[in-house]
Amino acid sequence: MELELGPEDHNPGTGRAVTVDFVRHGIAEEPQPGREDTLRALTDEGRKRCRKIARQLKSMGWKWDLLLTSPLVRARQTAEIFLDENLAEDLEVFEPLAPGGSFADLVRWQTERGSFTSLAVVGHQPDLSLWVQAAIGLQPAHPEAITLKKAGLARVRFAEGRIDCGQGSLTLLLSPKVVLR
Repeated sequence: MELELGPEDHNPGTGRAVTVDFVRHGIAEEPQPGREDTLRALTDEGRKRCRKIARQLKSMGWKWDLLLTSPLVRARQTAEIFLDENLAEDLEVFEPLAPGGSFADLVRWQTERGSFTSLAVVGHQPDLSLWVQAAIGLQPAHPEAITLKKAGLARVRFAEGRIDCGQGSLTLLLSPKVVLR
């Protein structure tokens, strides 16, 4: 089965809508006692899978105006792979994407940042699931209501052109297996 998305799904540059792809980092090293969690890197398998996913998304015409990433190594490495595959023009570290951050920080960021039509944010579970739920107004939020697999993504479309709580529509929820079919 080949995954095909219409132009309105992967080219949000028409109209005022803003599309945000919430991407979970790829497969990372297991936690080690005495080792800082922030330093855990992608495994070889994680890097390879992220590269395959990035190439598949590119072949489907995906492109973001900007990538925002958690400062943690595994998320930065995932975002850098997507940047290397020309899925975005630029990459910025966004501290609130570290574990414990808030979707409200992304709302404030957009207010200060200005206009764009497509954005990818690379972060961690369960926070990304909670961010997606905040975006689509799913209350009360629960960490398992929307689950992102490692290197999976959820797409939320904000029809009015601004990121805000409860204003988005979940349009895609993709596991890596679905993207790579």
